[in-house]
Amino acid sequence: LLPTSVHQVPKSSMTMPHLHTTWKERKEADLERKVERTQTDQRFQWLRTRGARRALVIVGGLLLCALVPGYAQGGTLVGTSLLLATWVCWLALRVSVRTVAELPDRFLDERQRVLRDRAYLVAFRIYAWIVGALATAGLIAFSIVQETDQVTLTTPWQQAFGLGIFVIALPILLPSMVVAWRDLGDARD
Repeated sequence: LLPTSVHQVPKSSMTMPHLHTTWKERKEADLERKVERTQTDQRFQWLRTRGARRALVIVGGLLLCALVPGYAQGGTLVGTSLLLATWVCWLALRVSVRTVAELPDRFLDERQRVLRDRAYLVAFRIYAWIVGALATAGLIAFSIVQETDQVTLTTPWQQAFGLGIFVIALPILLPSMVVAWRDLGDARD
């Protein structure tokens, strides 16, 4: 067999200094490119006005509230259509605030960090109040039904599914909704 020196390739010829060597470095470089592209994008300026952002927040809230009755009364097709419309509204909200609610600290300036952190606090409080109110209403309804055997409370699968989707989608949308509502950004309407 051949000696080992024939099979060895010098390490200096195997490295390319302009390319990232590890998976983590490539992922970080890709994230930096995406953030730079998002922060400098001018295509959706019409979504970044204060009026457009607030309209998106209102539409997103209405779509979220329509999920439970949409699944309960309209069935899977109507509920899934509302869920898809909610997802599109969430994407538009993210574009309108330049994904400030989801970016790591190193990509944000001090004003954006304060805005994002405050948005998460407010979003958590809103979420806690809504889930607490739903749980309280459910317990009150259950105790009323429990005391009298004349009333039967049933929850169809689609209504429970719609409520579950609402509870899952709400914390995903709320931070972007709060940022969109509170940020002055382009104040010109």
